[in-house]
Amino acid sequence: MKKRLIQRPLLTGGTLFIFLLLLGSVLYSTFADPAAPEKVLYDENQNAIALAPFPPSLKFPLGSDLDGNNFSLKLLEGAKYTIGLSIVIAFGRMVLSFLGGYLLFMLPSAFRKLLSGLADALHYAPVTIFTYILIAPVVLTFSWSYDTVTKIVFPMLILIFISVPVLSLYIQNELDLISKKEFIESARVMGGSKFHIFKKHLAPFLNPKLLLLFVQQVGQVLIVFAHLGLLKVFIGGTDVRVMDYDMETGEAITASFSMSNEWAGLIAQNFQYATSFPWMILAPVSAFALTILAVNCIVYDLTSSKPVKLRRKKKKKHSSTLKSTIRQESFEFKS
Repeated sequence: MKKRLIQRPLLTGGTLFIFLLLLGSVLYSTFADPAAPEKVLYDENQNAIALAPFPPSLKFPLGSDLDGNNFSLKLLEGAKYTIGLSIVIAFGRMVLSFLGGYLLFMLPSAFRKLLSGLADALHYAPVTIFTYILIAPVVLTFSWSYDTVTKIVFPMLILIFISVPVLSLYIQNELDLISKKEFIESARVMGGSKFHIFKKHLAPFLNPKLLLLFVQQVGQVLIVFAHLGLLKVFIGGTDVRVMDYDMETGEAITASFSMSNEWAGLIAQNFQYATSFPWMILAPVSAFALTILAVNCIVYDLTSSKPVKLRRKKKKKHSSTLKSTIRQESFEFKS
């Protein structure tokens, strides 16, 4: 098993990168005390030498934001939302889609064609636009009236259910293709039940495809997060701050900030500083790009190699019969 993982560096490297980043984010948020922001840096004589945002340095490896928060710690804190939620959403999609696909597979062909036609139409639906319309009232327009849990769970449910019809249709088509194989027909002729045929014959062919589909969904959810961030919809809630007032009209000039430090929100809220303070956009963009690259490495390995199989060691059966050696002394000769 270890040799196989070493021989597949894309799978091992991508999985370790995502796992360690997610684990570090959870441990940091759970046990570490948040560092106080520093808006002003002082020298040894307590003279002000710099104002936030600070460029990358030994103290701030990836720079800081406008409030003086360390960008490295912000990215680490937001990883559990960006990566963790994408994994949870992808897993929820797979569970519901598997149930939906299996139900479609079991339905009569006439009724199945009707549902398949309706689900197939969603292939051309803009997922980001539909998601924006449904979750914007909770996480953007009326964000102040909902708690943090609601602003995280509600977008998750929308992102899960909006892709279930299409994925269910895909799984149903895969089951149809597998069920047309000759050995499936032989199992039916020999009297195998539907559950037995699915468990023993369909599942071994379907499981590798479900694993690949799950990893692909993680990447797609990350991309949807990025799109929603550019639309100023931040998972976990949006903090709208008054930055200034218009001298002519007196209207407040506001800016949107991510309340959870998820990466797509950090990209969107700092996009206006791409030229003046480039590290504020390069840091979250690099983290996002590396994570998507890790997901794509896993997908590439799964599509180009055989899936890793865990084999159980077979126990050697010891014979209960005693082996006896035939010798000359064992015989008694009679005259």
